[in-house]
Amino acid sequence: MAIVVEDGTLVSGANSYSSVADFKTWADARGITYGTDEVIGQQMLRSMDYLETLDYQGLKADENQALQWPRDQVYIDGYAVDADEIPKELKVALYECIKTEIDSDSRLTPVEREVLSEKVDSIQVTYKSSTGMKRQVPALTYALKKLIKPVTAVSRA
Repeated sequence: MAIVVEDGTLVSGANSYSSVADFKTWADARGITYGTDEVIGQQMLRSMDYLETLDYQGLKADENQALQWPRDQVYIDGYAVDADEIPKELKVALYECIKTEIDSDSRLTPVEREVLSEKVDSIQVTYKSSTGMKRQVPALTYALKKLIKPVTAVSRA
């Protein structure tokens, strides 16, 4: 599937906030190794699947738009984001999410508990204490911090 970039103008059929070329430029500047354009495109779409599940601040610019962005009534660092803007923070979040896909640490993959030992008679199982949770990815968390609603936020229905 081709990547169709949303640029803030409500692009028909948009499925990403950035292009493969822009991701590669970002990754090259940071020494991140990546696969072919086709593989990056697949990782980008999977990352978009995750990003589209988040509860962002503000409202969609148009009720019929394909993606969560552009949005209205969004403030980053106290300043309003234009309703036709895709903020750089969102693009960085997408790139960081793609990096988690590259690292085989997808936000969408279920986490299985790692078994340390099993016993058949009298059935005993010991799980590794640190499993069952996703690895923390501070760069992704930081990139999303200014975009998503705080967990303590209250909104009217």
